Amino acid sequence: MDKTYSGIDHYVLDVEIPEVANLFKNILVEFVKKYPNIDAVQWDDYLGYYAGLPGKFDRTENLTRFVQQMVTSMKKANKSVSFDICHHNPYWAKKYFAADWEKWGVDRVFIQAYNDSNFVEELNYAQKYAGVAITDRQLGRLKELVDNPKIKSILVFPFSGNPEKTASSLKNSL
Repeated sequence: MDKTYSGIDHYVLDVEIPEVANLFKNILVEFVKKYPNIDAVQWDDYLGYYAGLPGKFDRTENLTRFVQQMVTSMKKANKSVSFDICHHNPYWAKKYFAADWEKWGVDRVFIQAYNDSNFVEELNYAQKYAGVAITDRQLGRLKELVDNPKIKSILVFPFSGNPEKTASSLKNSL
């Protein structure tokens, strides 16, 4: 069980178990075949292992191999779909989630900048990749991001759990 967030129990599907890895790969392949006209499949920071999990071994290499296999399988099934991730900056991803996504061979990366205390630092990373991800609680930063020519794309995560409300708020923020 993952305790990334206090008060919320998360159960880890360990991709080091071949049956679990195959389940994820098969679902992804089935999805891109069933919906051949989609542009992208996006994964987030749950594609990783929380550093506080029991066991003191480095899961990075196995996770990298798994994601590379997923990308390859997906592209074989539908080469026009982009394999995207929305994750922490490279340092945090490696240190706290065993996610060395720079080696995964993904198509696009969006940097999560959900924490206002290090927002400016995260923008420095986001400018090097496909864009930035913010939450609906950060819509006050939208104009700053839209006006920044170095930010290519902006993803808005509905932290409230209500994507329709977030979409409406986003429209009103512009």
